[in-house]
Amino acid sequence: MTDIDTSIPDFLKVENRGKNVAPPQKPFVWGYTNLHTYDDVCPYQFFRTYIKRDISYVATPEMEFGTRGHEAMERRVATQLPLPEHMRRWEPFAEAFTGLKARCEVKLGVTREGKPTGFFDKDVAGRGKADVVVLNNTIGAIFDWKFGNSKYEHPFELEIHAMMLKAQMPQLEKITGAYIWLKEDRVGQNYDLSDFNSTWARVNNIVEKIEDNMFDGRWEKRRGPLCSWCRCFDCENNSNPKKP
Repeated sequence: MTDIDTSIPDFLKVENRGKNVAPPQKPFVWGYTNLHTYDDVCPYQFFRTYIKRDISYVATPEMEFGTRGHEAMERRVATQLPLPEHMRRWEPFAEAFTGLKARCEVKLGVTREGKPTGFFDKDVAGRGKADVVVLNNTIGAIFDWKFGNSKYEHPFELEIHAMMLKAQMPQLEKITGAYIWLKEDRVGQNYDLSDFNSTWARVNNIVEKIEDNMFDGRWEKRRGPLCSWCRCFDCENNSNPKKP
């Protein structure tokens, strides 16, 4: 058992693994999307997308609409500029933040030790961007605009952002959060995101597995429901109809 790294803030303590991990060509910076890809989708897809990086990003029309929607909601909440005509039905969700001094698109970063750092600083090990943050003394709330299907609501994204917000603002004692499913015109479940220790432990558990795979070069090709959409055409599990 290795010693506990006492330089880490109490709420983010983690055992120092001390493993000899071979570094990738480019530093691996984790965030919700790549952790989710590795842990919930497929390690091999993660490798091709975020480590080898030989699969280019292709935005679908739905993704592009989501990007425009995020920009419009941020503009509305931050500056009170009206939403585009085809998004006016979401005005009540934006109006709810009036007078709350809500912060939009809050960039968050932490070091490998869990300490706060800049989003683009050289020592950043993990980063995230919270769509809307509301603060009230020792209590915080995080909200995330969603333009897709709520069938797979995944609180881990909110938990990661809450952990990073706590690192930036240690005075916060409680953080809650929810997704706002605009396509369905509703607010999702309200989550208590205050178990920062558990979130940090879960993140580090996934990162440790990734680093082990970087070291040994083995990446599981996991069969799953998304194989028919995957662009890793060299994988035997790939069932994408566009496969060459």
